[in-house]
Amino acid sequence: MNELGAALHSSAGTPGRTARHVHFDATTHARLLLRVDRTLAIRDAIIRAIKPGDRVLDAGCGTGLLSLLAIEAGAKEVLAVDRDHVSLAQELVRENRADGKITVIEGDLSSNHEATISGRFDLLLTFLYTNHIIADEDRSFLIDDLLHNFGNDGCAMIPNKVIYRAVACDWPQYDASSEISDLRRMISGLEHRYSLKFGSLFDSVAAEIHFSRSRPTIHEDYSWMPGSTGGTYRYQRGAGAFLSDEAPVISIGYEKGTRFKGLPQSFEITLSRPGTLTGVMWIQELWFGDVLIWVSESFSPVSQPIGVRPNDKVTAYLDEDWRKSNVLPVRLKGKASP
Repeated sequence: MNELGAALHSSAGTPGRTARHVHFDATTHARLLLRVDRTLAIRDAIIRAIKPGDRVLDAGCGTGLLSLLAIEAGAKEVLAVDRDHVSLAQELVRENRADGKITVIEGDLSSNHEATISGRFDLLLTFLYTNHIIADEDRSFLIDDLLHNFGNDGCAMIPNKVIYRAVACDWPQYDASSEISDLRRMISGLEHRYSLKFGSLFDSVAAEIHFSRSRPTIHEDYSWMPGSTGGTYRYQRGAGAFLSDEAPVISIGYEKGTRFKGLPQSFEITLSRPGTLTGVMWIQELWFGDVLIWVSESFSPVSQPIGVRPNDKVTAYLDEDWRKSNVLPVRLKGKASP
């Protein structure tokens, strides 16, 4: 179960693509568990999904809370896998006297899940999402693989559907083109001072800066407090304006016999009010059947601000440059790209 406010980090992933991972510590886990509305929605889904005697895979188990809920709901056995804080999950399983039914193991599912997992399962708990559309594309491929490689016929998944929508925004504090220009000027100054080339440094920093602010940071007085979210994790309103209604991007449904093929190459937004388009807010919904488990928001600045009017149409391109930098190329319909 991934904490939405944690920082994204880069590491090796799908060839030709930068993988983004979330750093966890005990405080992050505590903050996540204290989002009780989310956990209660997941518990309701687990109760509905589990049949007595089921074998369950808890992929990305975190503290092991969902494994404990699965045993409570009637599962016979749970295999819980994570790459971080496995000892904490093991201690909590022992503390709750479930170590005879829950096996917690350390493993990086993104790199070699077939060496980590064995057998087939009746229910997959796959809360592997970082709640950022770029990072979660690779995770959707991984989750799809887990279902087809380790799910029994009729295997249930929680969540079993992920929906993405997008809203055009006039968000003044996000001006990607100005920041990139400033960065390029500063790196150029370094090159002149040292008589060295720093193009790779520019590329690396440019690929990070617009991920670092791509998700809201909302906490209360202590770092472990989650804030009041009401079933969502979202930006504070008032920092900008919405220029459109929610535009559909993709709905990902996980089931045997169908495979996830990746995000679309582009999508279109129709503007509903005038303003300056400076970014797109992504809305991610995690579902189990008709149970809405969680809603989160993330943000991509556009490559160049665009003045827009009602009924204008903008095409956004989900290309590899966007995946690397989180800066979204857009084109106003009927006009050349900036």
